[in-house]
Amino acid sequence: MPRNPIPILVLRGRPFERGGRHGEAFAAEIQRALGRSKDTSSRKAYEAARGRAAHSWPLLEECAPEIAMEVQGLAEGSSSDVTDLYLRIGFEFFVDAAPTGCSGIAIAGPNGAVIGQNWDAPPEDAVDLALVLHAGEAGVETAMVASVGTLGWVGCNRSGLALSTNDLILDAIPCGLPSQVVRRLALDQASVPAAIGALRSLPNMGGRCYLLGDAAGAIAGVEISPSVGVSAMAATSPILHTNHARLPETAVVEDEARLQAVYPSSRSRLAALERLADGARTVADVMAVLRNRDGAPNAISKTPSKEEKTETAFSIVFDCAAAEIHLCAGPPSTGVYQTVRLSDPERRVEPPPRP
Repeated sequence: MPRNPIPILVLRGRPFERGGRHGEAFAAEIQRALGRSKDTSSRKAYEAARGRAAHSWPLLEECAPEIAMEVQGLAEGSSSDVTDLYLRIGFEFFVDAAPTGCSGIAIAGPNGAVIGQNWDAPPEDAVDLALVLHAGEAGVETAMVASVGTLGWVGCNRSGLALSTNDLILDAIPCGLPSQVVRRLALDQASVPAAIGALRSLPNMGGRCYLLGDAAGAIAGVEISPSVGVSAMAATSPILHTNHARLPETAVVEDEARLQAVYPSSRSRLAALERLADGARTVADVMAVLRNRDGAPNAISKTPSKEEKTETAFSIVFDCAAAEIHLCAGPPSTGVYQTVRLSDPERRVEPPPRP
């Protein structure tokens, strides 16, 4: 059955004020999420991760002072400890982060790029999702789907730059900038080349793939390893990605045994994308690919299985030239996409009641 739409939160003002509004709107949910994080980790593991987050904080203040102020506002608004919140944002501070597998596609369409992704996570993570719109005097500047109390998973900006991301099991470093910070800094740019430049300039903590597209029709897929750096895939449409390295330079640092334990369906989902994506040109084409159930339950539109407990928590398609988001709560094979335009007029902020 189709699920209720993901709530929309509009944030205005300076970074501290935006964070405060976010924290106030979802204070109860954020407190519950922080409690779950402590309950599911041993005290020793949690304190070790918290120490890594505290060590990273000065780097955040240096590289992204406005984001640091936003996190401080988020802590005040939700009556939370700022280090605990930064630890929620920086899941990489935990040695064994929860799995979030994804299937992504980037196409250079006739009128700008189209970026699509199914974001897979444990079913209990879906209840904490919101679409967060950061608005300035000219309207919405950046839109990101986020777990409440975080900076965001995927998103786009008013210039038409869109970003999606896939987890890769590569090498890692204990201190750097969490990927959610990196994503926000990349979305401060106006084009794919500028975003790649930002990614190259930042201290990435772990393995990750980003698919990028912009209003001019440029697309890119990059794989990131702390030891290898940022490696770009051939910019031939379509660019497809799941949860394993596709470039030889990053594959050499991939943990194949852990990949098979965490994302055993990665290669079969990629094979399904390759069968379906040839000839995809439009938003409707990308939606059709993301709805596919070949190989179910471990399909592009994923549901939980014995091997992988995750399901598609949301599906999203960015129309870069139109600055439009098409967002579906839950697996798109049974859900409905709703359209959000960054140029829409004022919105009321009404987070729905949560159990």
